Amino acid sequence: MLLSIFTKEHMPVQQAIRDLALDYSSRLLRVINSRTEEMLADDVSHYLIYRVLGISNFEGQQIDIYQNKGRFLYKYAGSFLEQATKKCFEHAFPGSGRVRIPNTRGQRPKNFEIDCLVRNDALEIKWKDATVTV
Repeated sequence: MLLSIFTKEHMPVQQAIRDLALDYSSRLLRVINSRTEEMLADDVSHYLIYRVLGISNFEGQQIDIYQNKGRFLYKYAGSFLEQATKKCFEHAFPGSGRVRIPNTRGQRPKNFEIDCLVRNDALEIKWKDATVTV
């Protein structure tokens, strides 16, 4: 396992990422369960077009549920990976982290945000999953 190669000095960041994963997984489960409950009260008139296209009501319901689950999963997965990456940079480069810099060239935006400033290197941290096309 990749995490088992960490030495004792890396244990705090390893535990921070585990804690982050637990937090994100519990929040993801809550939002999925909440949305699934809401969907029971949703208007399902769009199932008519599903039936016209050969999709049963049951299949249409399952598609809608998984589409919503997928939307939340991608959002939470991307956010988790971005936060975990930031924690790794903060551990590897003490004093690094998020920085807001005033915009001196115009009125908008008032500030620019750098995800992680490491010495003079400004890093933008983003997750690109397999569903994103370029």
